[in-house]
Amino acid sequence: MRMKDKVVLIGGTGSNMSRATALLFAQEGAKVALAARTTEKMDETAERIQANNGNVITHQTDLTDAEQVDTLINNVVSEYGGVDCFIHAAGGYFSTEHDITNMDPDYWDGALQNNLRTLFNPVRRLVPILDTRSGGCIITISAGTRVRQDANAAYAAAKAGMVATAKNLAKELYEKNIRVHALCPGIIWDPLPEGKIAPVATQLERLGNPIDVAYAALWLCSDEAAWVTGLELTVDGGDSLFIDSPIRREVLA
Repeated sequence: MRMKDKVVLIGGTGSNMSRATALLFAQEGAKVALAARTTEKMDETAERIQANNGNVITHQTDLTDAEQVDTLINNVVSEYGGVDCFIHAAGGYFSTEHDITNMDPDYWDGALQNNLRTLFNPVRRLVPILDTRSGGCIITISAGTRVRQDANAAYAAAKAGMVATAKNLAKELYEKNIRVHALCPGIIWDPLPEGKIAPVATQLERLGNPIDVAYAALWLCSDEAAWVTGLELTVDGGDSLFIDSPIRREVLA
């Protein structure tokens, strides 16, 4: 129960990483609020939390829309009394197409908006709320260096911007006791298993699992990491070190 009585808002709940994080936080005693533009995967996540007697609410929200974000946060505060942790899991636009001469300007703008505006809108509203709770934690889920280099320039720019934003905010919000981090996963190939969340295999030589990301987020948001801020935490099995992993190389082939 490492998150007992804490309120966690997760924005952008379409990926297995955000699902694993929501399930684990609820399992560890948090009250979880889920927000997403589309509802199908979010509702499935909520059903899994409820099946394990977890506390969860859902809100259909486009995080690029400031008015919708205002409504979301007002509803979460009304339901749960406040927010202690915000996990920004929105994004997208990964592809391995590298020809910038053929990139549509709207694609570039979309990558920045979906990854950065979806971080900006909630954070600007949440800082005063976290401040009233004597602090808290903000995490943005970016991408590891290797992933950014393998992807297109728009995705790389957006994800690098998320890291820079987190580090800047960590300095800005220090006096408010608000910790800010960028969590940078590698490519997560393994599916999320059914049932309760538990640590996966301890070997480095394997595929990444959404649970790896969830446990990293749990530590950063927990009181165990109370003296840690501004961290760029890479969760990629060494891929950013250009480790030659036979298992991961086979998947990419």
